[in-house]
Amino acid sequence: MLKPLLFVVTAVCSVVPSPVLSRVTEELRRSDGSDITYYLSGRGSDRLLVLIQGSDCNSVFHNNNINGNFSRVMDDADILTVEKYGIDNGLSWNTDPQRADCPDAYLKQDSPSQRVADYLTVLDKLDQDNRYSQIVLLGGSEGALVANLLAAKSDKVAGVVALNGGGRFFIDDVLYNMQSQMSPQAFSEAEQGFRQFAEAVLQSNEMDTAVSGHGFKWWKAMLTADQQQILQTIDVPVLLIQSEEDTNVDPHAFESMVRALKKTAPHIQPRTYAGLDHAFNDAQGQSQVERVLDDIKVWIGGGAQAKN
Repeated sequence: MLKPLLFVVTAVCSVVPSPVLSRVTEELRRSDGSDITYYLSGRGSDRLLVLIQGSDCNSVFHNNNINGNFSRVMDDADILTVEKYGIDNGLSWNTDPQRADCPDAYLKQDSPSQRVADYLTVLDKLDQDNRYSQIVLLGGSEGALVANLLAAKSDKVAGVVALNGGGRFFIDDVLYNMQSQMSPQAFSEAEQGFRQFAEAVLQSNEMDTAVSGHGFKWWKAMLTADQQQILQTIDVPVLLIQSEEDTNVDPHAFESMVRALKKTAPHIQPRTYAGLDHAFNDAQGQSQVERVLDDIKVWIGGGAQAKN
């Protein structure tokens, strides 16, 4: 029997009170009959900024950091956010990763691949209504992986900003996170338990499990994803941002991945931030997110040009 896993998978950036955008709520039907809920601000621009949340069981509607801060990196753009499977804005904000009210549908169906499928459906619908000349994806933590996967599958995307998404393989990020929180003895025991769990997931087609607020489909997708390979298939500019003091993912694995990508993926621009953590806070606990936002804004203005 697997031992409990003593780690937490979190979303990027702490929530900072900010003005929330005026948004229109829309729904589309999936093939299984469930609804995709998404929010669109604007409708007048020919540019679209797609904001992709991290791995938490929360409604993106209530994420003030995404809606109030990162929505400002692309002037005059329409803003798109999409809820995860089983979630809508009726789910209240709760930062506890083990929250008891996380929807069962989310635990059973949510995964990066499901999220990508949902974004593709929404972007196809928006393309019918308004042909955007520039679509930029911005995602953090798990959202960074989703953004990269989406860019690899969609010919509508002009550029990607991936925040604190870690290295090539998710297992390295999880183990680094565990090691940063534990004594060497405790980590040795926990590592063995996690590797047993990961192997069980990889060898299975289905499991009735919910670990660290995620179900089998999510774990299977995360543990089989090769982010380096995904990035090599993207043919648009990518800004890869990684905080050097991040303990939620492995900055060293990020550096190794970047070195491997240099010769094969010249369209990828890495940028690291010394002294900042996963939420872009410095050693004194002060947020440096404004500096990061300014850098992203400059890059979008020069790096992610409109596709012809």
